[in-house]
Amino acid sequence: MSVTAFAADLTAYVLQSSLILGVGLLLPVLFRLRDARASLLYGQGLLAAVLLLPLLQPEPVRATFGGEMTVTGAWLGEMAETESPGGLLLGVLGLGTLVRLAWLGLGLHTLRSWRRGARPAGLAPEVTEDLLDVQALLLVSERVESPVTFGWRNPVVLLPAGFPELPLAAQRGVLCHELLHVRRRDWLAALFEEGVRALLWFHPGVWMLLARIALSREQVVDREAVRLTGSRRAYLEALRTVAAGSWQAVPGLPFFHRGHLLERVTHLCKEAPMSRPRIATLVTTFAGLLAMTAVLGVLAFPMAGWAKPLKVGGDVKAPKVVNQMPPTYPASARDNKIEGTVVLNTVIDTQGQVRNPTVAESSGNADLDQEAVDTVAKWTFKPATLDGKPVEVYYTITIRFALDDK
Repeated sequence: MSVTAFAADLTAYVLQSSLILGVGLLLPVLFRLRDARASLLYGQGLLAAVLLLPLLQPEPVRATFGGEMTVTGAWLGEMAETESPGGLLLGVLGLGTLVRLAWLGLGLHTLRSWRRGARPAGLAPEVTEDLLDVQALLLVSERVESPVTFGWRNPVVLLPAGFPELPLAAQRGVLCHELLHVRRRDWLAALFEEGVRALLWFHPGVWMLLARIALSREQVVDREAVRLTGSRRAYLEALRTVAAGSWQAVPGLPFFHRGHLLERVTHLCKEAPMSRPRIATLVTTFAGLLAMTAVLGVLAFPMAGWAKPLKVGGDVKAPKVVNQMPPTYPASARDNKIEGTVVLNTVIDTQGQVRNPTVAESSGNADLDQEAVDTVAKWTFKPATLDGKPVEVYYTITIRFALDDK
């Protein structure tokens, strides 16, 4: 795919995904989906749908005819290279992704430095006894203001310096919350989501969805922690105490900024269970509405570059030459009075650029073949169209090298 075609498809993808995300984020609010676990699964499913969207584009109708152009002669001339307008956009997107990945790397480095400077927690047996059968290193750090949990194979829970001074019930509740993150392997999910954020850093809808997923994950863990500790009031007090200042924000790791505290507390205080049939009905309804939205988005903003090129013929109108420079007769072939015909298979993209010229039938002379490839690669066309819209097409170009005097 050419750079310009990629830029066009990226624009279509952003429009399609924005439509899906707009509807997808609005549905749980309108229909009051209050179950945290269902909200989390729904958000993750919505994210998966957005990521898989480029693979769900429909195949266009195929035609059965090819196009051909014959050029005869051996003129001298040069043609200026054309610069793709999508190159700048691609560069900006790539730079933004690199910056986000570098910022993520800074956050991981910060966590490692905090771990090295931490000391064993040494909590009372009443805090950890029969809590969770989870292996994690419990440390106390002077550099954290609230608990931070990270790591997969060797998970670590960093606790603030004042944590041992909290009431035992509060310590137990907060520690249960962090160990639940370890048991659920939320670290891997969070890293994956940050990778998505780095790749789609320019998409505000993705940021909003990732924030909702993070909130739902915290609400799921909050509810499970209350169930395991058996004390909602003690857990709420612990939550308020630890978050009295602000949740810890690790540079480069936005998922450690435990915001939405008010929503989490409200969810625990006013939690109203939803029946499984109602949850199933809502999720099924959401899926149907989102499928309809996706179809409308794909039809309204087609991603032509993801489809395979068409063949010229039928409803597919042939491209027309805009800038065509004849080939230069290679000196070696001219001196040896070598003639020949080169047949090239190419793809002409939606911007009228010639892509991937390859020799289908050789002239028998390598210099003639290479000159034909180099020349055709510089030609520009008015793109082929299907129903008035530019499309990529397969195109055959025949170049015959003939000497005027032998």
